[in-house]
Amino acid sequence: MTVPLLTVRDLRKAYGGRPVLEGIDLDVARGEVLGVVGPNGVGKSTAASIIAGQTPADWGTISLNGGPMDTSRVMLIDPEHTTDPNMTVAEVMFRHDDGAHSFVEQMYRVREVLSETGISLRPTVRLAELTPSERRMTEVVRMLADPRELIVIDELSTGLNAREIEELRYALNLTVKANRGVIYITHQLEEALKVCDRIAVIRNGKVSRLFTAAETTVEQLTQAMFGSAVRLTEAESHTTGDQILDVRGLASAGSSLSFQLNRGEILGFIGPRDSGVDDIKHTLLGRRPGSTQQLTVAGRPGRLDAPRDLPGLGIAVLTSMSDPEGDTHAARNMAMVDDEVDEGMVEDTASILLLLRKAESRISTLLNRPLSTGQRRWQQMQEFAKKNANVMVMVQPSDGLDVSAQKRFTSMMEDITDRGVGVVLFTSREDELHRFCDRIIHIEGGRIQAEWKKGQVSVEQLQQISHPQPQPLEQVAW
Repeated sequence: MTVPLLTVRDLRKAYGGRPVLEGIDLDVARGEVLGVVGPNGVGKSTAASIIAGQTPADWGTISLNGGPMDTSRVMLIDPEHTTDPNMTVAEVMFRHDDGAHSFVEQMYRVREVLSETGISLRPTVRLAELTPSERRMTEVVRMLADPRELIVIDELSTGLNAREIEELRYALNLTVKANRGVIYITHQLEEALKVCDRIAVIRNGKVSRLFTAAETTVEQLTQAMFGSAVRLTEAESHTTGDQILDVRGLASAGSSLSFQLNRGEILGFIGPRDSGVDDIKHTLLGRRPGSTQQLTVAGRPGRLDAPRDLPGLGIAVLTSMSDPEGDTHAARNMAMVDDEVDEGMVEDTASILLLLRKAESRISTLLNRPLSTGQRRWQQMQEFAKKNANVMVMVQPSDGLDVSAQKRFTSMMEDITDRGVGVVLFTSREDELHRFCDRIIHIEGGRIQAEWKKGQVSVEQLQQISHPQPQPLEQVAW
């Protein structure tokens, strides 16, 4: 009988007297991708951290190749890990190399892997210059450039578009062909069915079911996760003919564009890299002063030259957990209850929120009970739903949510739009645009190329727009 690459038996962990893992049993074979799914806060990331040697278990055994566990042969890919933004792509990929390879060897290997995968990153670019999805793609390349026998991936695909997920799948295929094993933790169940060989469902602290991916449906996974099947549906439309936002002459990619948003409408934008979608997003976040010729919110002309202008215009913002300005946006959302917004007060509130978040992290450490990404995201969304606003700008709003929480988020979006609030949605997931938006605008070259109402465009068509065929590899500059 073949010995598994990884064997986990009766793994247990409690935080502050509260059991999280109550006897996890897992096997991972060489050349296998084992998916791990489960509700928010069920202990998936805790199990990953224990297997990678970063968190001690209270009980249980872990063996590698039938022998003692050697964590130097395990790679944990955790996108929430804080990495120095001044590090280059190559430095990030070999951050745990411990001097085993020279600089020349590292650069050669990075370029070799980038060429092999077709991923458009330059080894010498610093993280601070990359988009969030590009920073995640450095982790995709890392598992090939500096491989270990076992790779544990924790929610890496969050924020990636369809093309980037395909690049991730290709990297996973190369990994398993090299006879390595992968544990793949994700909330995206359809994605798990595509990339995994088997899928373990964690519920109530244990592996409740083990599925063969090729023989399983999303409904079966949600049934095992929640006790009943959960299906995501399109958001109910509440769009009206009453205009709430009018943007004219927005400078983008050397051109200009104009668009409008109605009360109760969810409007999304899509385009390939450098299309101008990011220009629209950063303008609405107050990061591009003087970039519009005219801005009207709820019938009143205004200026959006800095983030401090957002509350006065009645524009609330929810960005991803990784956004360093997230606490400041939350503080400005709170400031909307005042007729006059004091930026000093906003800064003080943001500082307090940051301190509270740090205190929560510190308390979690002292109690050995971390709050999961999904739980933090859901709490933030619940608070966000209570804010009074004319317009809400959402950036990757459902990142880190399990399918049940995503369903509740859909209901929350319906409640928001039913109140007449207009929503501008920026997300890298084409299926999310398709499910939520009343209208989707295709941007390319800083101009509007097409516009679709709900039901007029498919997810597959959106995917073709957001990830056109890449340039030949010889054109990629190192």
